[in-house]
Amino acid sequence: MPPKSADNRLRPTWAARVPDHVIGLTWSPDGKFLAAAAVSGPVHVFDATGKPVATLAGHTHGTMAVAWKPTGELLATAGQDGKVRVWDAALWQERAAFDGGSPWVERLAFSPDGSHLASAAGKKVRVWDAAGEMVREFADHKSTVSHLAWRGSQVTVAAYGGVRLYDIATGNTVLDFAWKGAPLAIAWSPNGAMLAHGNQDATIHFWYTARPDSPLQMSGYATKVRELSWDASSRYLACGGSSAVCVWDCGGKGPEGSKPQMLPCGEEPLSAVAWQRRGYLLASGGPDGRVLLWQPANKKGPLVGTNGGDAGVTVLGWAPDDKTLAVGDADGGVRALKVN
Repeated sequence: MPPKSADNRLRPTWAARVPDHVIGLTWSPDGKFLAAAAVSGPVHVFDATGKPVATLAGHTHGTMAVAWKPTGELLATAGQDGKVRVWDAALWQERAAFDGGSPWVERLAFSPDGSHLASAAGKKVRVWDAAGEMVREFADHKSTVSHLAWRGSQVTVAAYGGVRLYDIATGNTVLDFAWKGAPLAIAWSPNGAMLAHGNQDATIHFWYTARPDSPLQMSGYATKVRELSWDASSRYLACGGSSAVCVWDCGGKGPEGSKPQMLPCGEEPLSAVAWQRRGYLLASGGPDGRVLLWQPANKKGPLVGTNGGDAGVTVLGWAPDDKTLAVGDADGGVRALKVN
């Protein structure tokens, strides 16, 4: 049973379904549309009330990633046809298609100002400008690129051997966080001072940009760590890797030597975590289909939760106004939960 809530803080508002496993969710910057990518290929677009708006063909053999341009006029997708496709978000038509450099394009990320789009396919990262010209290729990684993230105008790439930060203007490596292991997920603190990555060996590493030669390693996780989310203040990092949300306090002297706050979610390792974009609430989802809402600063149990379902949660996404939480699941379910 979900935790009781006197104020009905988490309220279902609509539910829809796509053909299969929801691999990605992304809100338009104005919060009017939600794009849900099904692993089989199509990308379904809903308005804020759950009404279907468009179905984009997506990618032959499957879609792997979806991202909305921060300025709102374009939606980008990537998939198992080796292509990056850019869609007009007014006409819902394909505007351009780029060669990702490998049969599977697994990662996509727009720069914060929307001026560049980065993709990862195999060992290659390619970067396109607003005109659709490929301006950079970084192809000397030791293994398949596992994650991408932007820090201002610099793109961060994770692969076996560590994490690199590249300058797009020069093509130079700005920082090289070298490590003999395989990072699976990376996340920059919003203030850009700290990078966290979750790893294949069930650890998390923290790196300070001011002292990149002195990383912190946190071990003891039950499984690989793929879920990471920073709060808006850059103080708290929430992560998966177990059946509880692990919340590190990175304020003051940082997490070194401290114990994280553990928020128990069930019996199985959780599958998604997401802080509000500007608020203090943290959402978690797990294989049992439940979504829990937390306020870690009060050091209590979950504020509220939803009943479980037949399918596990695969992805969570807060709307730009932080009032609606989108949830995707392994059977193609897409739902919106209102936060009162």
